[in-house]
Amino acid sequence: MTDINKVPVLIVGGGPVGLAMASALGRFGVRSLVVERSPTTTDHPKSRGCNTRTMEIFRQWGVEAAVRAHGMTGRTDVWVMMERMAGPEYGRTRSEPRSEETPARKCLVAQDGVEAALLCAVRDTGIATARFATELVDFEDRGTHVRARIRDLRADTIETWEADWLVAADGAGSGTRHAAGIEMIGPPSLAVLINDYLRVDLSRFAVSKQAALIRIIPPDRAIPSVTVLNTNGIDRWLMVMGVGDERQRPVPDSEVGTFLQPYIGVDDLDVRRISTSTWRMSKQVAATFRKGRVLLAGDSAHRFPPTGGFGLNSGVQDAHNLAWKLAYVLNGQASVRLIDSYDQERRPVAQSNADWSFGNMRRLPHVEEACRSGNRERIDFWFNDLDNHMHSTGQALGFAYEQGAVISDGSTPAAHDPRHYTPTDRPGSRFPHFWLDDAHTTSSLDWFDRDFVLVAGRDAGDWLEAGRAVSDQLGLPIALKQLPVQGVDPGCRLGRRGAALVRPDGHVAWRMPWMPTDPRAALAGAFATLLH
Repeated sequence: MTDINKVPVLIVGGGPVGLAMASALGRFGVRSLVVERSPTTTDHPKSRGCNTRTMEIFRQWGVEAAVRAHGMTGRTDVWVMMERMAGPEYGRTRSEPRSEETPARKCLVAQDGVEAALLCAVRDTGIATARFATELVDFEDRGTHVRARIRDLRADTIETWEADWLVAADGAGSGTRHAAGIEMIGPPSLAVLINDYLRVDLSRFAVSKQAALIRIIPPDRAIPSVTVLNTNGIDRWLMVMGVGDERQRPVPDSEVGTFLQPYIGVDDLDVRRISTSTWRMSKQVAATFRKGRVLLAGDSAHRFPPTGGFGLNSGVQDAHNLAWKLAYVLNGQASVRLIDSYDQERRPVAQSNADWSFGNMRRLPHVEEACRSGNRERIDFWFNDLDNHMHSTGQALGFAYEQGAVISDGSTPAAHDPRHYTPTDRPGSRFPHFWLDDAHTTSSLDWFDRDFVLVAGRDAGDWLEAGRAVSDQLGLPIALKQLPVQGVDPGCRLGRRGAALVRPDGHVAWRMPWMPTDPRAALAGAFATLLH
């Protein structure tokens, strides 16, 4: 008889989303197995930045510093358009203004660095296992669990595993999603691009220390434009170029330097290709993020144009949303219906990010034509508009869950502004950040990690008593916090005698900005609605 191994969660795909999923589950004491067919984490930069919300999550997980160590330093969140690296310059965007809405600013860091940091976090859990050179062969959803076969590609052996849940984080071409019969909605191919990861020392050019993105637009229209993405400001660059179709072969290794010369503008280049990939730009969102015991996360659930950098970020936030729900269901603290809220919450966010990224893509031909026109007023107009691409705090922080594991209080949401974020404690929103100490080391966001948190107004002691009583009644840990007298963000509208119930992922689940006759009954009722 075949030996059957068991694990609560089997994760297919060991990229940033699969590793984030395992790390997040580990914080709740939930064991997981990650299988990744590649022999190691990626050696290709791929995605190029972690936005504010993702860095807040990494701060919570204790990997923020490790991720930043792989990233660019300084105010390099700038897009520069040039005739060639040696100049002249058509124009550049402005660095996003810094404000006080977060304790963890965005980081321009390549995917290989993110994966390396997350793999260390997975191993540090002590209960999550990541197996590389291992692939999913097939699986069967048996209603109460999933039975899967995996192959060790080095030993060429097959093992059988049973898991309560299977999470597909195996990328845009997800075989797991296909096997589950989940369709993608939206255009599958907007363009075909080649990514060349190159070693070439460009540190002599000032722009190498000033900008994360450089678009080179030769005056000669016969020479196609390329985007050069900065990874370290010195000698590792990602060159992205559109091609006709996937059959077009990359420039041979021996000719890369010659090809690159007109884009750089100097002759003495020593260029070596590290790796290359050809891929399709898509705008698709899965019809559902759950089918039975199979859940989709990251690129297996949504594919965006890279214009805006929301692919990896959306995937990490998928994992952050899903992990606590799986933990509560697996630990018997919530009914399985809680898992349905994952699709209800994350799919609309994915669609919003897809639409926003597509809008950014459509802007770029106008910017390029303006640059080639030589008309300064036209150029200035489009560079001002391009700031809406680079300045995206509202898109990163301002999303709210209108359905799912939230209880509406009937209040009207503010209009969504992708560029600017307005803090609010309205149900479904990320709870506002404010500093809890004069040294600015501890944030209100540090309250949220593994447990539900009841945040009470500064004169709402009865709510704290209700929280203790309901915690005992339900046998459920509830952290109790009280707003300080000073320094609270004005977006906190729960009032002096009100309270907000915040989920482990930092999103407000329920709010009552006043003291009811029986706060204990009100709070117990909220938990009954949310978890059962």
